[in-house]
Amino acid sequence: MPRHATPFHLTLALDPRDGRQASQLAAALVRAIAEGQLHDGDPLPSTRSLARHLGLARSAVVAAYEELSAAGFLVATAGSATRVGPGARSASLAGAYTHPTEAEPQSAGAEGTAHPIRLDLRPGHPDPGLIDDRDWARAWRRAAAAPLQPPADAVTALRPGFGHSFHEPLRRALAEHLRRNRAVVCDAADVFLFPGVNAALRALVGLVGEPDRAIAFEEPGYSTGRRALESNGARVRPVPVDAEGLRVDDLGDEWGCYVTPAHQYPLGSRMSVARRAALLDWATAHDALILEDDYDGEFRYDVAPMPSLHSMNAGAERVIYLGTASKMLARELRVAWVVLPRRLREPMQDFLARTGDSVNPVAAAALAEFVDSGALVRQLARAQRGYAARRARFTEACRDLLPGLVLQGIEAGLHVVLRLPAGIDDRALRDRLLVDGLACQALSDYWLGDPGAGESRSGGLVCGYARLPETRAREAAALIAAALARIQAEPGTPPA
Repeated sequence: MPRHATPFHLTLALDPRDGRQASQLAAALVRAIAEGQLHDGDPLPSTRSLARHLGLARSAVVAAYEELSAAGFLVATAGSATRVGPGARSASLAGAYTHPTEAEPQSAGAEGTAHPIRLDLRPGHPDPGLIDDRDWARAWRRAAAAPLQPPADAVTALRPGFGHSFHEPLRRALAEHLRRNRAVVCDAADVFLFPGVNAALRALVGLVGEPDRAIAFEEPGYSTGRRALESNGARVRPVPVDAEGLRVDDLGDEWGCYVTPAHQYPLGSRMSVARRAALLDWATAHDALILEDDYDGEFRYDVAPMPSLHSMNAGAERVIYLGTASKMLARELRVAWVVLPRRLREPMQDFLARTGDSVNPVAAAALAEFVDSGALVRQLARAQRGYAARRARFTEACRDLLPGLVLQGIEAGLHVVLRLPAGIDDRALRDRLLVDGLACQALSDYWLGDPGAGESRSGGLVCGYARLPETRAREAAALIAAALARIQAEPGTPPA
């Protein structure tokens, strides 16, 4: 019986930003699945007919089909048409592309004109291009093939609809990973999942916040996290940081304290062991909780690891430990976790059953596979080497081309702070760099109060180097030096 070609009925838009032709086609097919043009089990056109219709080389179509088959989006059967695989639509809606990709950011200039960003030094952005494609595709393929409904247990049976907030495989995987890599000893039942750290912070305010007491917050600090706390009614009190981290002597009778001890955000200091012990003593004396945001604690360079607050004496009772996949892997994963003191386990279960956010089940399953398979440990080792090289090249270029600036926070994390001479408006410099095609952050944006008050509040640029190729580090430093020189040459600017 003669075979007939599958009628072509797809509308595929190939985006050059997705890379080579095969990657463009793969991404377009995943979008077609997400949009409902293709459903699980649907046949696809032959590689020959699709290549002819789109004007592509057949080899590019074959490569795209092979890539999507390896990731589980397609199923190829000898002697039959290639079909959309089971679970492909759920995976595509979860953002499970075969490669984690990010759109090229754009900036708005002074006239409202969009300027393409050629050098993206925004902090808090890891490089998903460092993820091993095979490990990534394998994790998503297995996650997409699994049923979306989690197995019934005591939690999900009592709280239908919130099973994915208690995704047991991921909770177990994270508990083991944290024990091995961050010395955070906990049960899987102490780990709770959220679609981002800010969602977790909002939930924590609702669970343990006290309206009559403030929460202490690093100054300068993670402004987005501060707004997340305030949005749920928390009263935030800024507490200064110095070279050893948050100044514990400036704490009062707050109900809690938010800190980033592994790599203070944004200044980059590492909280000393003595300061950590003092902070735990304060929490015990005031019956307070410490919110330890370990956002990039896995990355450190030429320095010994320091203990998490959670791993120290009294830490398990006083510390709420927060972590996220957004800094380790890709921001688009939208999976964060919280390790709670055991006494808060049941209250959090009840709270999430009423009001909590639920993580995407496919993303949770994929991350669990990624952790359990050992791929996360391999990824962290690979990323550590890559980020260390990029950090070294960028800091070397800054010292060479910007000799008058002090560099802070270079021992750990994914960003460095360039402190500017007194009198330089860091926001104006940031905006000028945007027009020049370089994106970074102004240090002034991280202060709750007036960023211009006092020498300790001099301006700066917060520059992430995770996505800065080593070959372009000197170009980035040269752009900053040129923009700074233009500002310093303007009338009224104080001399350096």
